Amino acid sequence: MSLTAARGSVRAWASGAWVGALLAALALAIAGCAPAGGASTGGVSTGVASSTATATASGPAPTATPAPAPPHAFAWFEYDNHATPQVWASVNGGSPHQITHVAPPPADGCDNEIAWSPPVFSPDLTHIAAALGSYNCGDGDLEGPVSILSASSGAISAVPGSHSIRVTERSAGWLDASDIWFVSASSIYTYHLGAASATQLPGISNAVEAAVRGSTLFWDSVNTSSTSSWSYTLHRYDLGVHSALAGSIALGAWGTCACSLGDVATPGWDAAPDGAHIAYQVVTPHISSDGGISSSKIYYASADGSGATQIARYMVTNQLVDMQISPNGQWVAFTGALPSPATLTASVSSPGGAGDSTFHGYTPDTYDYPVWKWDSSQFWASKIGAAGVEIGDPHGALYNFHRGGSSSVGVAGGFNPWYTIGS
Repeated sequence: MSLTAARGSVRAWASGAWVGALLAALALAIAGCAPAGGASTGGVSTGVASSTATATASGPAPTATPAPAPPHAFAWFEYDNHATPQVWASVNGGSPHQITHVAPPPADGCDNEIAWSPPVFSPDLTHIAAALGSYNCGDGDLEGPVSILSASSGAISAVPGSHSIRVTERSAGWLDASDIWFVSASSIYTYHLGAASATQLPGISNAVEAAVRGSTLFWDSVNTSSTSSWSYTLHRYDLGVHSALAGSIALGAWGTCACSLGDVATPGWDAAPDGAHIAYQVVTPHISSDGGISSSKIYYASADGSGATQIARYMVTNQLVDMQISPNGQWVAFTGALPSPATLTASVSSPGGAGDSTFHGYTPDTYDYPVWKWDSSQFWASKIGAAGVEIGDPHGALYNFHRGGSSSVGVAGGFNPWYTIGS
């Protein structure tokens, strides 16, 4: 397996939502000028032209009193004309604009500027938690120093302590407008803006990724003690008292391969915005020189794992997927569920079998985390996963998917999206 294939294979075996004005049509407008990267970019749903994107938007079905949009931000990264990844965003439906202005790396050294993790805005929309990562001149995980970005100036401040986080996993987020959490070196930390150091949460080990819903931290761990497969478990943690909650869930195991593992993913899972329910993938390993998984099932359950029911039954995949539950808690979007279609949605209250109208596949195939619009009508996902991207790849794109309907390019050149609601 080549280095590029190994990097992209586990994650790209295998996000990002409509953010603005309500227009009457679903036509896609293309920007009349080229972005900094020299390639024509598509649109972000703001309805306002910018140097990187011109927008289209569609709101929910017409009602007598349309629900107002909550404060929201849509962010992603794209490459400039020096092949350097830069964070872009649209805040509260405003014009998409470049946040960071990272200088190109030295031409004679190791490129440590390959991709940004999903840029996560603080609740007050003034800061962003993210990491600009690389393979560190190796062939392992794509990771970089967890940093705080100013949403107004783009200034980047690394969190003290040399903590690196994964670029392709949910590795950082906000507890409130002044405190973040992040996953680093198999542990989970919290950090208060301006503090001298981060604080490690007790009782957590072998952590891979996490998500916070209210005062509950959902996180998964990996056990790599077996030479033939790695097993994963989903846990809950009470942030108020810093202790584990009952109800861990076995997600199954992934078969290791006789190859360069590259940036290894995990079975997909997500917690509903209210933290009361979860959706998750359970896999069985494919024990061979190629590794991977031999079967996959999707379940929906209470947060402690009780009352589990199988959903999305018609989805057949031999890959570890990414997923996100919609803000209204009724739908799950999937990416990376190869073979095609790798982009899917399913209802949490329906089996999702053959002929089930609530189960839907889309084109094109997409990867990394899908992200939903605040009204659960649409979601966004990336045409190319961050772990499979070639440096400065001009062919990336964020696609918008109307739930149960059509798709269109939203941001040509965009990668690794993030949206305020449900992330």
